[in-house]
Amino acid sequence: MRSLAVLIKTCLLDLEIKVNVTVRQKPQELHILLESTYFGDRRVLVEAIAKCCHDFDYRNFKAARIYAFWFGQPLPQWIETIEFDQDQQLANNEEKETPKPTINLETNVGAESESVCDRFIVCGLGSLGQHSVFNLKKFAYREYEVKICAIDKVQPEIMEFDNFSEFLDQSIILGDCRRSEVLIKAGIDNCRAILLVTSNENVNIETAIAARRLNPNVHIVVRSSRQNLNQLLKDQLGNFVALDPVDLPAASFAVAGLGGGTLGLFQLGDRKLRVVERWVEANDYRFLRTPAYLLHKKNSRLLSITDHNSDRLFFQWEPDTVVQVDDRVAFIEFVENDFSSPSRLSQLTDFSVHPSSSALQKIDQLLLKITGSAFWKSKWHQISSWFQAVRSRRLILWGVITAITLWGISSVVLFFNVPNISWQKAISASMILLLGGFGDVFGGLGEDQVPLWVVIFCLSITLISLLFVLGVVGLIADSILSSKFEFFKRSLPIPSRDHIILIGFGRLGQRIADILFKLQLPFVIVSENPHDCDLADRVPWFTGNIIEELSKTNLATARSILSVTDDQMLNLETALLARDAAKRINRQMNLAIRTYDRYFSENLAELLPSSQSFCAYALSAEAFAGAAFGENMLSLFRLNQRTVLVAEYIISENDTLIGKNLSQIAYGYIVVPVYLKTSAPKADGHSEFYMPSDDEVMKVGDRLTLLASISGLRRIELGNLHLPKRWQLRAKPPLNSSVLLDAGNKLKNISGCDLEIARRFMQSLPAAIELPMYDTQAYRLGQALMRLLPIKIYPL
Repeated sequence: MRSLAVLIKTCLLDLEIKVNVTVRQKPQELHILLESTYFGDRRVLVEAIAKCCHDFDYRNFKAARIYAFWFGQPLPQWIETIEFDQDQQLANNEEKETPKPTINLETNVGAESESVCDRFIVCGLGSLGQHSVFNLKKFAYREYEVKICAIDKVQPEIMEFDNFSEFLDQSIILGDCRRSEVLIKAGIDNCRAILLVTSNENVNIETAIAARRLNPNVHIVVRSSRQNLNQLLKDQLGNFVALDPVDLPAASFAVAGLGGGTLGLFQLGDRKLRVVERWVEANDYRFLRTPAYLLHKKNSRLLSITDHNSDRLFFQWEPDTVVQVDDRVAFIEFVENDFSSPSRLSQLTDFSVHPSSSALQKIDQLLLKITGSAFWKSKWHQISSWFQAVRSRRLILWGVITAITLWGISSVVLFFNVPNISWQKAISASMILLLGGFGDVFGGLGEDQVPLWVVIFCLSITLISLLFVLGVVGLIADSILSSKFEFFKRSLPIPSRDHIILIGFGRLGQRIADILFKLQLPFVIVSENPHDCDLADRVPWFTGNIIEELSKTNLATARSILSVTDDQMLNLETALLARDAAKRINRQMNLAIRTYDRYFSENLAELLPSSQSFCAYALSAEAFAGAAFGENMLSLFRLNQRTVLVAEYIISENDTLIGKNLSQIAYGYIVVPVYLKTSAPKADGHSEFYMPSDDEVMKVGDRLTLLASISGLRRIELGNLHLPKRWQLRAKPPLNSSVLLDAGNKLKNISGCDLEIARRFMQSLPAAIELPMYDTQAYRLGQALMRLLPIKIYPL
């Protein structure tokens, strides 16, 4: 191959292109590696190399692949393929002996493998039940079968899907799912999971108890909003998951009101995370002109760069894709202080952080350093949260701190400057000063023996005490009187602009209101009937005819409308009214509409393309289907018109995730790991990792939280990895052989190959090795190894 390399190099020199050329012979293929700082016109260069190959004896090869590397870079800048003359190749093949047939073991194994089947029972065929069946059926793939039996008291009146009967393995069983004979008829003894999603929570829980008696191993997924009872049943029954179909989509409605591209909010441990989507602008230096593989950082992860030609939910880009102006990117990041965006915080002047909150945070950090105890840290968090919840509590805290400080200072001053005074009398005299007893103190001390500056100092102590300490007592009295005479209180002012209007205060509306209130966002509630709840005296509230009451809410200047009543036509009407009101003053408004029919949601998306319509049961059903396979669903949100589930996995012995590093899990299953808790602490003592490294390998007992679509969960369940490319890594000996150990470790960690193979490869340099890797893995490996030794890495 050296003669071909010399021929190509000479030919390119004639074109005034100076390159280093390496030619490698592969089965039926030539690999031509070019390294230079200038390649000239790409088309001319490829044509010149093609001519050189034709002048060379190429009869044993079908094609030549050209890899162009910038000088000193490990990864190719571009790749071209030259196909050789097929007629000539055919003549060459005829001269050869007929090869013996080979057996594809992988194909034979697949052909001989028996089909795998899991059975599920769904009790309750309302909207949630039908959508759960539909999503369970999505898990069926090739030889993996999903068979579903459904139970309901009566035949469903409304079918969400035209071909719903095709999703079921047998006809709907009519009867009471609480009855043992009905469950036995449905096959409770040999099913993997039972989903109890009737509209009656009592029936669901009774059925769960009956199912556990009949099958001690069946996985139970229950529709229930009773959190305390759910936890008790989980401890008692085991293998039990309870989900609330109202609670799951509430966050999706709440973030729709935030605007600013916020798609999802959720909390893992003590960390808050936010999913954001936005268009890249000319001054957005965080993303602009940055390769995609560099946007995975310690506190954030790039999720998507929208590509309409890709069916992937995440990672649609090539690793070297450079983000440009007008690209739409989605990413997940930590939120240090609040879920709301920084721009939003600047507008919330009424909810600005009091200086005491920063002081409490400093005390929190100091307490953790001194005790090193998570118990005391959690207790301190509860105390600090209680003080920060109400402004008057923070003022009382500062009043107490001021009183204690003045008490100590005055005691010391009196003891060292008043003749013949004991510590006990100095402390008691200081307390009398704080309570306004200046005359009482100096009337009994013999003021002629006290220095004048001490008298003035004690007078100032009394005045400060009157201003601050007694002022706090006044606040307490005011709070007590306010609670006793609420009828004197004026109605809360209506925000003038940039507020959220929540229409409807059913269970979903109440959950959304709780989220908005915790986010400290200005909002107004409009409902048909009054409700007795804690928010009644904290948030502006209108009750009565919803259409009439909307005119009182500064509708045109609102930031968002969240219409979540039980009447989807009323939701549509209020959304259209809000849109028209905003149009009159040339404003944009965020619209979120609750629907009950997926066909209506699809039609609504065309009628109001700028709005967001959510079918709550359709969203929740994906979480119920995922939970049926044993995973814990923590939250959900919408991205690129698809539902993203926040799923938690506990790695078991036969899990499809075990032994894989997070690169293989992320890019093979198309999911995004965001939190890892290892079964045993690392060498540094840490066991919890947010935005964990791609090099972490899953072991039994690890707890992994990730973002995934329903198809991603299916791939994990079946172990159906997207196949990685095969890459060739060529390396030369480094100047300093001491780096070989580190290089071998990096090769093992990033590529996932065996440690012994990696070290043996490093000891045999110069050498080449073929590795199965995903693109992002290969780019990371190239960047890591190029700092240690000369390498070239390229796809085969």
